[in-house]
Amino acid sequence: MKGNWVALVLAVVLFECLGYGVQALFTPPDNYLIACGSSTNVTFQGRTFVPDTGHSSLSLKSGNSFVASSNSSAPAPIYQSARIFSGIASYKFNIKQEGRHWVRLYFYPLAKSGQDLTSAPITVVTDDFVLLNNFTFKNFNGSFLFKEYAINVTSDTLTLTFIPSNNSVSFVNAIEVVSIPDAVLPDQALALNPSTPFSGLSEFALETVYRLNMGGPLITAQNDTLGRTWENDVKYLHVNSSALNVSVSPASIKYRPSISSETAPNWVYASAEAMGDANVPTMNFNITWVFPVDTNFRYLVRAHFCDILSQSLNTLVFNVYINDDIALASLDLSSLTGDLNVPYYKDFISNSSAESDALTVSVGPDSMADLTNATMNGLEILKISNDAGSLDGLSSVKNLLPQSSSKKNKIGIIIGCIVGAVAAVVLIGFCYCCLVARKSKTTHQGHPWLPLPLYGNSQTMTKMSTTSQKSGTASCISLASSNLALDQTHVSTAVKGSFGYLDPEYFRRQQLTEKSDVYSFGVVLMEVLCTRPALNPVLPREQVNIAEWAMTWQKKGMLDQIMDSNLVGKVNPASLKKYGETAEKCLAEHGVDRPSMGDVLWNLEYALQLEETSSALMEPDDNSTNHIPAIQLTPLGPFDNSVSMIDAGNSGTDDDAEDAATSAVFSQLVNPRGR
Repeated sequence: MKGNWVALVLAVVLFECLGYGVQALFTPPDNYLIACGSSTNVTFQGRTFVPDTGHSSLSLKSGNSFVASSNSSAPAPIYQSARIFSGIASYKFNIKQEGRHWVRLYFYPLAKSGQDLTSAPITVVTDDFVLLNNFTFKNFNGSFLFKEYAINVTSDTLTLTFIPSNNSVSFVNAIEVVSIPDAVLPDQALALNPSTPFSGLSEFALETVYRLNMGGPLITAQNDTLGRTWENDVKYLHVNSSALNVSVSPASIKYRPSISSETAPNWVYASAEAMGDANVPTMNFNITWVFPVDTNFRYLVRAHFCDILSQSLNTLVFNVYINDDIALASLDLSSLTGDLNVPYYKDFISNSSAESDALTVSVGPDSMADLTNATMNGLEILKISNDAGSLDGLSSVKNLLPQSSSKKNKIGIIIGCIVGAVAAVVLIGFCYCCLVARKSKTTHQGHPWLPLPLYGNSQTMTKMSTTSQKSGTASCISLASSNLALDQTHVSTAVKGSFGYLDPEYFRRQQLTEKSDVYSFGVVLMEVLCTRPALNPVLPREQVNIAEWAMTWQKKGMLDQIMDSNLVGKVNPASLKKYGETAEKCLAEHGVDRPSMGDVLWNLEYALQLEETSSALMEPDDNSTNHIPAIQLTPLGPFDNSVSMIDAGNSGTDDDAEDAATSAVFSQLVNPRGR
């Protein structure tokens, strides 16, 4: 068996000397080889590692770190320097191409570092996965530690964070972050027990636990296009004598398009273990490999095969077992590949053995085969991250990594922006409301409204009257609505044409409490609005007379008619002008040209305010009966005006009550709740 190894090594040397060495078919877009703490470049396994302080696409964020170096005891040049962290530190790598990346970490506790690195707990996390959790060299059976992970990077950066614990330090000697070809690690595999397809591997992190070159020597990163290391399988054999080394020239391996040297080097497929002399009565036995594993995790198991034993097709048929499960039954490699010396691999997902903390892989002959033999060329076992996103323990990144100040700042900025936006909206709304209120106050400050109830007999409404030149006092007037309430009989809100319909009788009744001549004009105008003959040809005679007068008035000219009447002198001319303009617009021929009821009422209210302003300068004749000539108004019946006075410091007069009622009538018309 040793003679075969020597021949194989000589063949490797010969191929390298003749220039037939392994060619790098894949150029990784991301290829970080970092010598942490080193001041110079370091060459290791044919590759050059650069210092962690001299890479333009790499940033080191550390509150307090220092370097250590030693040229004497380190097992390899890559372990001769280290960066030591006394606080949380991180390396941030810019990623050119998303996808799976190798993340390789090198650890060696330098003796002359000034710190007890052997006892230092090491915790390393990525953005989403826990790689190491409180690892120490104190209980580790080895002088150095090499860890390899396959991480699916889904952003333009990858961050590796080192977390010290127990008031100690953390450290690292070297880091690799290298792109992996998409075809090397597919998203699917065959799950065992029960046997079902499994997809979604890209969502998990993977850790290389074992990678074996069956029947062949150690293959270093220098002879692997992806920088992988393949070790010999002898120490994992359950029975050493059960296996026999077999090898062929690596040049005889025939790759197919679906499998290339990136899947595994041809040196892996050029050597194999076959059935040997197991010193058993029958040749029907299995070759078994035993691997200690963590029973809390699942594992991706990749088995590599290549029929380098057979002399003809379809003669080598065997079975593959993982633990107690049949992974592949009656495997005939030549029937799957169509030829000899053609690589083939199969992926499985399995747990550890139910009987021990180990995972076992076996091959054995098929009972129906002509040739009693079985073989395997290579084997990879990768740990799959658990539900916490961890490859070491049950803690997640969130549990291990305190929230950084930058993240807190980002959250604060986001919250601040939201609060600021809400505050801005509230401020704008407040300013708008103030503007509207101010505009409304400016428009109507000369005559505040007194809304009247539409229904009910006992409601009371109050109004602080404006300062009267006659009394010089401010009164609070209460109008008992038992007799002044507008009910369904006196007010109808039905819409007719461009304006609504209101009963004129209501206005004539209110006239008993009014002494404003403009109010009389309002009564006439409302009757005109409500009784235009074009809208209702069968009207009472009184309303027809009003309509006829309005038509005549329109033809003659509104303002001339008003100014010719004997009302000039009794009414402010500005008030008459506003009233006349309003009435003229109401008699427009087409409905679209007539104002809305709301506009009419606002104009009447404004005319009333103009009249009241004029009334303050002269004493009107309370006994005068004012109306426009040619308008016959029907005498009104008795009217019970129950007006109660509420003293607001000084008792008011009857005139004040009448002024309040006048304002109340028109205010009620434009109050939406009153209608």
